[in-house]
Amino acid sequence: MRLHKYFLVLLASFSAPSLAKADTINFTVTITQQQNLHNIPVGTVYTGFAHYDGSIDPNFTGFPPTLTSYGFDFPSAPDSLSDFKWEFAQRHDIGQPLFLGLMYIDYSYPGASFDIIANNFETILPYSVTNESVSYTIGEIGTVAYSYTADPPSSVPEPASLLLVGTGLVTGLNLRRRQNRRA
Repeated sequence: MRLHKYFLVLLASFSAPSLAKADTINFTVTITQQQNLHNIPVGTVYTGFAHYDGSIDPNFTGFPPTLTSYGFDFPSAPDSLSDFKWEFAQRHDIGQPLFLGLMYIDYSYPGASFDIIANNFETILPYSVTNESVSYTIGEIGTVAYSYTADPPSSVPEPASLLLVGTGLVTGLNLRRRQNRRA
């Protein structure tokens, strides 16, 4: 009889909502100054978002969360996170709001490359690129503002969890059947 109670507790724990989730960093870029280029008028606004894996405070331990997807309506923005020279979410200090670090290098036309780091946006003209660094001149400059959306936890169990529960139930029923044969 005790075995039956353990399986009910196990089943109830797997049917509870999962705590895994992905939160969203929304960002708005406003062009504030033209320097070496005059491709983008001052006052132009672009918007984007980045999803990251983590909990309510994913950087509480000091480790930044991993970006899982993003979108940005800047004309030359890449379609995938893998196209960036580097991409990350970080904080100035633990407990402070997250900011993005995104650098995209594109030699197709001037001002196609850009860099977002914290509250600064720059279109850049790269002239030297290595694995660890980029040398460039600045085209246009803008400011970045952030807002955050906490996505609700998923209430759907993962397939692996369902498989684990099923395996446990089959094993438990088999043990129960053996105990009944002995009695």
